[in-house]
Amino acid sequence: MARTFSFPRPRPRGLLGRRLEGDEQLVLGAGFTSGLMAAWVISGTIPKIAVFGLIAGGCAWAALAPYRGRTYLQWYEINRTHRRLLRDGSVLYRSRAPHAGRHGHGRRIAIDVPPGIPRDLEWITARTAFGEIAILLQPHERMFTAAIEVEAMLDFGSLDTEDKESLIRAYEFLLKATADGGGRIRRLQWITRIIPTDPNTHARDAAARRDPDAPTWLDRSYAELIRQVAVTAEDRRLILALGIPYTPELVAEARRYTTLHEGYAVALGKEIEAFIRNLARGQLRHVRNLDEGALASYLHHAYDPGHWIDDTTGMDRVTAWPAELDARATGHIVSRSWESAENAWHSRTAWIKEWPLLPAGVNFLAPLLLYVQDVIVSVAVTMDLIPSERAITEAMADATNELGQADKRAGKIEDPREQKSQQASLATMREIANGAAGTRLTGWVTVTSPSGEALRRDADTIRHAATRSGLRLEWCDREHHRAFANTLPFAGGLLQEGR
Repeated sequence: MARTFSFPRPRPRGLLGRRLEGDEQLVLGAGFTSGLMAAWVISGTIPKIAVFGLIAGGCAWAALAPYRGRTYLQWYEINRTHRRLLRDGSVLYRSRAPHAGRHGHGRRIAIDVPPGIPRDLEWITARTAFGEIAILLQPHERMFTAAIEVEAMLDFGSLDTEDKESLIRAYEFLLKATADGGGRIRRLQWITRIIPTDPNTHARDAAARRDPDAPTWLDRSYAELIRQVAVTAEDRRLILALGIPYTPELVAEARRYTTLHEGYAVALGKEIEAFIRNLARGQLRHVRNLDEGALASYLHHAYDPGHWIDDTTGMDRVTAWPAELDARATGHIVSRSWESAENAWHSRTAWIKEWPLLPAGVNFLAPLLLYVQDVIVSVAVTMDLIPSERAITEAMADATNELGQADKRAGKIEDPREQKSQQASLATMREIANGAAGTRLTGWVTVTSPSGEALRRDADTIRHAATRSGLRLEWCDREHHRAFANTLPFAGGLLQEGR
């Protein structure tokens, strides 16, 4: 029997089971108080009730009722923030890299980062047995992140059921070992980057550089070699970003060294090296660490796909960013590189609003990740790893909440969708009790195209592919500059615990 995955059914937005934000609490409290004051001033029972209901009900609707996929209050805040950013020019970025220069000892001078990127980034270089790796300190997120490139099973879809089950168990073991192993890594972000390429580039280049005076046997041999070389029309990369929380214990360990940066590099380098050694247990092959040059090249490529990922010449923490980024439009962002000042790239980002409601097979993402052609796309899934004890406690709370919300009055037919949600919650609780890893995850999808018209076409293609995968996307209009960063290797897209 094929392996299936059950995702919990999203609950409708409401008071029960939902933590209200500060502005929502303020609007609800102000509406209730204003309604009481108005009712106290007005005479007559019916007018009192009408005025109180109008004021309090209107505030409750603005804060809680669904409106265009969110709530009216959330859209008000999004629009207000976007207008404020337009006024102060924060969404129009131009890199100062050509004018930044260097210190006398060679260190680059820091420059401002594009909008949406974590502020006050600090770059740290750590050494591991697998090579140097760049570690980013994100002070406002209280987290360190590092990225590695891995290679998964290429022919997973052609394996039989038992082999697929074995690979899935190996991956679950990797997650559980990371969550319960006592290490510091508490967040994983998987980024699949798909870039269309021209399969005939090699042949055209060979024809252009062919020497007419070459010996016949050499010319014939090279032509035969070109015919036999397998060339793919897509370049697929799998990037794994590791998130390590900034904790007092880590700071105390780092203070034992000469400088904090040196201490962070040593302590975090050991954690990352131990994780890389465990990758083989999850049937994943380590390809390379992303050091400063490789990470900067990947970041630059995300804004300008014309820059190749593996071209690290001159790439560092300053040249990682695009020459220009224009996020003033509501439906996309526009980025330009120094290498191609006349050609702009348009990008849109969506968050995966809804995962499959029904049990899904192991290949449920194939329509999105495998069957889409000629589209530049990044799919990022960020996971918070939760220790088993806390995961089962939270699963029991979710199951209790689901069962408590069910309407089981006599003569009342229970909604079959609620039954599936209850069964999924109970199954999750049992799986964690049997040793499965607890995770909290979110997903993001970014589409990049060379023009606005191509972007609309490619976005529709991705939306249809996501629908076939059982996913529901919501485009992050007026927030694309922030959402775009969630598909970069910063392990973003999830709120920190307690925030």
